[in-house]
Amino acid sequence: MTDGAQEGDRKEERVLEDVLDEVLSFNFRSLRTLRDIFLRPADIARAFLAGDRNTYTPTMRVWFGVLTWMFVLSMVWGGWGEVIWRASADGAAFGEALREGRRDIDAVRDAISTMAALLYVPIEALLILPGILVLRAMRNTVSRMQATQCYFIPVTASAVSSTLILVASTYWSGILQWGMALDMAVFMLVAAAVIRTGFADGWPATIVKTVILTIVVFVLSIIARFATLLISIFWALDQVPPAA
Repeated sequence: MTDGAQEGDRKEERVLEDVLDEVLSFNFRSLRTLRDIFLRPADIARAFLAGDRNTYTPTMRVWFGVLTWMFVLSMVWGGWGEVIWRASADGAAFGEALREGRRDIDAVRDAISTMAALLYVPIEALLILPGILVLRAMRNTVSRMQATQCYFIPVTASAVSSTLILVASTYWSGILQWGMALDMAVFMLVAAAVIRTGFADGWPATIVKTVILTIVVFVLSIIARFATLLISIFWALDQVPPAA
């Protein structure tokens, strides 16, 4: 192959990467990072702990990309509010309360979805810091940035799990009620590999620290979802008054 042809191929590859980067918030390195989060999470952790910034895309950026796609997919079912509604058995108890309050259920659901779409990602992002601090406390010689990149390895895996569950709910809506348990199982498996690599010596310490981090993330996720739903419900009830 001539130098001109090779240069042409490289230019085409760069153009394709730019398109993926702009349209999908992913480039080839991001896709490789996403793949290795599931196949080789320890390698990613090892790279970031060694200060390698070239092999993998910063995991926080990959996480934001996954959340973007999760948000887009949620729109298929009317947004986060509708997803939460479906996850709670189609809002049976809440729906009954709305009927007794003489409110338009569909209008309330739309209002919840609108507000939840605006709130969920910012609230989730605000609750990231406690998890990072817990992981860093497991080995304080690790820098804050290194702990952040390692923390987002299992967090991104969990976000991918949520996205796949969202897609699967098209065919089996009941899977949404198992979503949190499945997400936490994925988080725990990936977190164990990360913690074993740079935050614990030996498997006993790895298991204990993995359980602790998983519990922390589980509590933070519950707080994020509950806060999003609670604020959205109050806002929706304010926007949709009872029928006369």
